[in-house]
Amino acid sequence: MDSAFQVADIKDLHVMIVDDDDFQIEFVSDLLTELGIKKITTALGGEIGLALFDRSNPKPDLLLCDIQMPDIDGFEFMKKLGDRHYAGGVILMSGQGAKVLYSASLVAQLARQHFLGTLEKPLEKESLLAAIEKMVVKA
Repeated sequence: MDSAFQVADIKDLHVMIVDDDDFQIEFVSDLLTELGIKKITTALGGEIGLALFDRSNPKPDLLLCDIQMPDIDGFEFMKKLGDRHYAGGVILMSGQGAKVLYSASLVAQLARQHFLGTLEKPLEKESLLAAIEKMVVKA
């Protein structure tokens, strides 16, 4: 794994959650907080997510993105991140089932994202931690 994608401790990560559902954003934020992550940015929808991403300095280390959103879906969001040369990690999430998650993973890989995995909603803390830990340097 490229060292530009790694951190020494997940507590050091800046995570952005992009979803069109307030409840899901709050739920995922709570899971991240339970994992010790303190720097969390949230965006209600893809358009707001891209606007916040563009203004972020430094950029988030990790993006958790819903696949189905009404304004910009997760597929288009991944493409736009690729256009912006985003170098951080990406985890895609959806309640739409395994086939949609698999398709989304292919899109993320084609967009040259540092793809950490897909998670089915509702997210489970253990699965989320396992995906995030792919960014953590093991001493």
